[in-house]
Amino acid sequence: MKIAVMGAGAVGAYYGGALTRAGRDVVLIARGEHGDAMRRDGLRVESNWGDYDVHPDVALTPEEAGAVDLVLHCVKLYSNAETIPTMHPLMGNGTVILTIQNGVTGGESLADEFGWERVLEGVTYIETSIAGPGRILQTGNVARIEFEEQDGSVTDRAEQVLSALSVPGIQVAVSSYIRASLWSKMVAIGALGTVVTAARASLPEVFEMAGGRETIRTVMEEIVASGKANGIKFVNGIVDTKMEDAVAEADEFQSSLQSDFNRGGKLELDDILGAAVKFGQEAGVPMPVSTALAMTLQKYKDGS
Repeated sequence: MKIAVMGAGAVGAYYGGALTRAGRDVVLIARGEHGDAMRRDGLRVESNWGDYDVHPDVALTPEEAGAVDLVLHCVKLYSNAETIPTMHPLMGNGTVILTIQNGVTGGESLADEFGWERVLEGVTYIETSIAGPGRILQTGNVARIEFEEQDGSVTDRAEQVLSALSVPGIQVAVSSYIRASLWSKMVAIGALGTVVTAARASLPEVFEMAGGRETIRTVMEEIVASGKANGIKFVNGIVDTKMEDAVAEADEFQSSLQSDFNRGGKLELDDILGAAVKFGQEAGVPMPVSTALAMTLQKYKDGS
């Protein structure tokens, strides 16, 4: 199976590196200084599963990459409108697109362009960052991908994707309810990432602030209320579980929203917490704290 990683940033380059190390046929699609460094010098990965150097194929555009069997879609949500129409050169007979973007709208955006027959919705759990051009730093013992067919069935193509991604350094599984997984992840990142970014603080620092824990919990509760109003069935006690996880992992917590904010980049604000607010308000769910929190970052969402 030939695999293209569309958007080989911190997440995409990590998974692309692990697949390349395992001997998979992989091409990373990346631009900018990071892409140039990988093309010129290869990719350095420092991870829980060891440190290594690989030299994957790196393409500047989907046209340069050509048709593949599987696209691992890792671009930022705010780039979908720009990048999705450029992906047609990746499409061959039976090409599958597995999106592991944050938020809950990535699958629909891809299906609008290519049809659900080509799209698998997925979610990833990983702490990773670009430590420098061509260098990825992954922390913690989780680098997990879950995905599912839209109708919940386990198909031949799902089994093929599962096999292709089953390599050291990637924990992969077919989900039994991917929509709940997507919303459950948003409960955490929508609250934690937005609060630490708005506070200009680390997660341990937020926990020490007056009202810090209460603000995070309230935003989580509002996201859950939004999801429930839109038909999502969460596991019991999800907010308590997410709060406990946040406390336990606070020292290692990294927020891509905060990283983007700190470097003056565009923010996945409208697509994560903003999406939860939008879906909630459309369903008549009050979301005052989440709305106020998203408002504090509105002027920065297009970068600075």
